[in-house]
Amino acid sequence: MGDRRLELLRELEQADEAVAAELTELDELYSQVEVLHAGALELEAFFVDLPDARADAADAVATAERRLSETRAAAQEAVRQVTRAEADGDPDRLAEARRFELRARDALLMAERRAAAVRDDRVELERRAEEAVRKTAALQAQARELSSVLEARPRFTDEAVAVPERGAAGVAEWGTRARAALLVARSQLGDERDAVVRQANELGAVVLGESLSPQGAAAVTRRVERQLGGR
Repeated sequence: MGDRRLELLRELEQADEAVAAELTELDELYSQVEVLHAGALELEAFFVDLPDARADAADAVATAERRLSETRAAAQEAVRQVTRAEADGDPDRLAEARRFELRARDALLMAERRAAAVRDDRVELERRAEEAVRKTAALQAQARELSSVLEARPRFTDEAVAVPERGAAGVAEWGTRARAALLVARSQLGDERDAVVRQANELGAVVLGESLSPQGAAAVTRRVERQLGGR
């Protein structure tokens, strides 16, 4: 009888190890889905904001270019005033014209820097948009691959882990479904493992003739093996 109980304990230990391994796999899959889901949400938000960002960038460039044109015209006028003042030979007028020219040159320099900065900002925005498109394609490929892995497992319905729709929004929606399915599967596995461990503890208590503090099936089996001399 004792040997049969030990055999049952070893079977429970194997079952415990199998469930623990599956739980580890699910945790790894959940982590992968979580990364994809977070990345998709970030890209989705970027694409939602992109039209307004492009409009703002275009307005900023237009405003800066208009200001640059105005300050360039003012600088040219300042040069003409200096030329006229020099021709008139009036020292006071010439000094004032040169001060005006200095201010106009400073304003032009600032306008040129501002125009260059907003042009760079618009170029950077488009670079980010192109990069977002590439990232979205990569996320979609990863999500399709991971979807195939999940569909091959018995604990998930096709609907829960079906291949995502195109675009960042599609990957984000798929991530929400896949995460929920993984959480449900993990909860079910956790219940199964609890049942296995409970059976091992109950059987071990019977064999050892004492109540046991909750412990894993492997620990219970080792104690029983020692008690029965490894038979």
